[in-house]
Amino acid sequence: MLDRPNSQPEPSPLPNGKQPPPRGIGGTERPVKRRLRTPDRLDLAKWPPDDDDLPGGAPGGGGAVPPAPTGGGGGGADFGDGDFKKGRFNPVTIIVALLIVAGGAAALFFGIKQGQEKMTVEQVVKEKKNIFVLPVKDQIPRWRTWAANPNEWALQQEALIQLAYAEDPEGVTHAIKALEQPDHRVKGVAAQVLAYYGSPKGDAGKAALLAALKEADDSDRPQLVWALVMLKEPQVFKDAMDQYRKGFLSKVERLGGGTAFDPERLASLVSLDEFAKLAADPSPSVRQLVATLLSRDANPKWTQTLITLVKDPDSEVGREAATGLGKIGDETARAPLLSALSSSSKENRQKFLEALRDGIGGEGLVLALASVKKDPAETEWFQTKQLMEMMKDVADPRVGDSLVKWLEGSPKPTLHWQGEAGTRLAEVGDIRAAKYLGERMRVDPSKLYAQERFWEADEGGHLSRTDLPRVVASRMLADLAMIHTDKKDELKAAAEDGVLFWIKDRPQPHANGLRFLSAVQSEKVKNDLRDWAFPKDPLPKEGAQPPFPTAFETAQSALRYVGMMKDEPTFPKLLEQFKRKPDKKMDITQEALNGAGLAMLGMALRAVAYGAAQGLGQWGDGKASKPLMELIEDESWHEEARQAACDALAWCADDKTMSEVAKKAKEYGAKKEPRKQLIGACYASTLSLKPVPSISGELADLLTPDLDIGLRMAYARAIGIGGFDQGTEAKLFEKLQNPEIRNAAALALILGGSGETAARTVAMYGDFGPDALNDLKDHYFRAFGYWSDEDFKRGNIYRWVANAEAIARIKVADVPQEWSRQRLQSQFDNLKFDNGPHSETRVVLRYRLWQDAKNGDAARKKGAIQTLKFMKERGVLMALRQEQGETGEMAKRAFFEIMNPKAIVAEDLSKLQPKDKGAKEQ
Repeated sequence: MLDRPNSQPEPSPLPNGKQPPPRGIGGTERPVKRRLRTPDRLDLAKWPPDDDDLPGGAPGGGGAVPPAPTGGGGGGADFGDGDFKKGRFNPVTIIVALLIVAGGAAALFFGIKQGQEKMTVEQVVKEKKNIFVLPVKDQIPRWRTWAANPNEWALQQEALIQLAYAEDPEGVTHAIKALEQPDHRVKGVAAQVLAYYGSPKGDAGKAALLAALKEADDSDRPQLVWALVMLKEPQVFKDAMDQYRKGFLSKVERLGGGTAFDPERLASLVSLDEFAKLAADPSPSVRQLVATLLSRDANPKWTQTLITLVKDPDSEVGREAATGLGKIGDETARAPLLSALSSSSKENRQKFLEALRDGIGGEGLVLALASVKKDPAETEWFQTKQLMEMMKDVADPRVGDSLVKWLEGSPKPTLHWQGEAGTRLAEVGDIRAAKYLGERMRVDPSKLYAQERFWEADEGGHLSRTDLPRVVASRMLADLAMIHTDKKDELKAAAEDGVLFWIKDRPQPHANGLRFLSAVQSEKVKNDLRDWAFPKDPLPKEGAQPPFPTAFETAQSALRYVGMMKDEPTFPKLLEQFKRKPDKKMDITQEALNGAGLAMLGMALRAVAYGAAQGLGQWGDGKASKPLMELIEDESWHEEARQAACDALAWCADDKTMSEVAKKAKEYGAKKEPRKQLIGACYASTLSLKPVPSISGELADLLTPDLDIGLRMAYARAIGIGGFDQGTEAKLFEKLQNPEIRNAAALALILGGSGETAARTVAMYGDFGPDALNDLKDHYFRAFGYWSDEDFKRGNIYRWVANAEAIARIKVADVPQEWSRQRLQSQFDNLKFDNGPHSETRVVLRYRLWQDAKNGDAARKKGAIQTLKFMKERGVLMALRQEQGETGEMAKRAFFEIMNPKAIVAEDLSKLQPKDKGAKEQ
């Protein structure tokens, strides 16, 4: 593991000058056979590694450098026969001996002096920090200097790595030079760096790698070999296979962490016919490799070889071969595959299915449906459920044709599985899902499931007692309507009646159903929707006791979807909701509702104002701007209703109004009263949804210590999302020196700057201490509570992902800042549900990223694929691998990195998650 400098003590040879036998080569342990797919469990890397964790390592560092030759190394001075009994010495010999002793003393003196002059650990850490905080153009010369310095190996290794990340052409030259050094750790890093550059950029390093390989030991030989494989050097094939057989090649890590070994890279050195000849090799690892490579090619000419391999006594070989048979897909290949699946144990079946999922994708899992045992009934249920959940997990957009064929086949699946398969189709944006989900919406759970069939249960309990499948189905239909805005008529024909039946059959219409029907502009729901949005029920009276009236609970959702429908007669009614307080001076803020018997009345007023604001936000009509601003500035209204109005204002306001919003954000933020600052923060959130870049500098000026921290962060988010010029960036960097406003300035820089800016910002925290950095991490996490379709269109999401990756590559106190990846990834995982007007769900975002990766310009393609990798969207990346040119190549690299992740210690973010995260959807 040489993805970062090895901080082990300087190595020394064993007393006898010999290397200990590496594990698996004459030692007591057998070679480790590694799976070629993602491991089920990640063993977290220990860093620095124990010496005996490295091939050829020994306690105390033995094996890291070649042992010193004994006997003077040949050609030393002749001291005679060494017989002291003779009592005589050659004078020349005496002089030479004295010179050698004197030379040794001098060498010892200068060696001690040099050792005293070597940098301390603290100095090394400080030097790294001092470089990381610089602009990249200024970093590169410093890294080049250290890359050429063999005396400070920790800095040299870091320099080689950072030059590679910066894609500096001179990094190749420095890596080649480093291969000449005797230190095997440095050679290992240099090899990783050349592998990172790849071919053709790193091709100049081939000769140096081949030369270093002749002097390699087991600590650096795998890295050297793999670098030559990555540079497509055919001479290394024999060495590569030798390292593979011994179990070392699959342990090589790529720069940045994660397994580097990719069988396709090895296969590129010789023809597949040569590999096919190894199908009967005594080594199961080699047979597994053959099965993997032939499966990836999936040429029918390999069918018989794969049939032999699928029956291999080693189960891992069989699982790899199963993937190839599934891809070939004809009857000759299909029969032995299904036989292997049907006869496997429960544990082995799971691994077979994982091989099909990771090797073929969703189509492989649909193929496996034919292997489900029909008897007993509970086995059929659990095996089918297992496959459906795996399809959900992989989310492969290519699954559509095969899944529809299964749905229309004979015998047809039950209505439950029809609904589940329809949900799988919808999750990947396939509009054919609407037909199956529309039919499922008509069936009551009490009629579809039976209590005596105990296995008919899901996360919400027994399915006869929960309506969760229809709730999820309606959410999927709504997402389809968001994706296919040009196919409203098709969606209505397939599912309108089914959803109408469902929402009218419930005590209250479900918001998911209203969202779908509004999105497809259903005329059939319009009258009911008006009734739900504007109930004739009177408002609760002062002093009214719980329960809260359901009519106003329904009205909150219905008001939003009336706005989505853009039902003209209802526009003035939406505005009227802001005037429904019986007394204009009545205080219905959250604080006021805690007493005085106003809870039921206040919450009813909050519900209608909140819903109306969301409805106006969905509508997006500029005529709503003034009433929304009046509500925002009315300090007697509930804070949540006013916040909804600020969000809505972003979707209604024109440029002139947004300039006014920016002024108000400054005006109210500068006031001292908490209620005024609340209005300033509210307007700042409007700016974060619809940025006004020209105001960023003025907002940066407002980041002062006397400003409320909540307002500071609201301004920081507005500045970051809106972007800023160099002058504002300079102001923000200057504010990092003030502990009171440091984190607000840093958040703005991380959100709105380039990757370089974001990384430099975090690097500066090396001087600020761990408490400041931990506080920044939490603010960073909370900055991503809402994702809008505008964030996608403007490329904000791509910028945030790129910045998180850039931060993760720098170190603070010599620790990689992996938190940026983990925290942003966690927020992507929170995109399950619609979160308000114009918000993204994961299903919708995944589909849009897929389309952007296929059809966008070069920058958007790169951003989309990087984001899909960040979101761990395996299925979409598997589909994109089939694209031609750079798109396919980028997708292949991204998919490989997902399947071979870096092992890290996951942060516990539970305390930062919303309290209702993970709650059952009802």
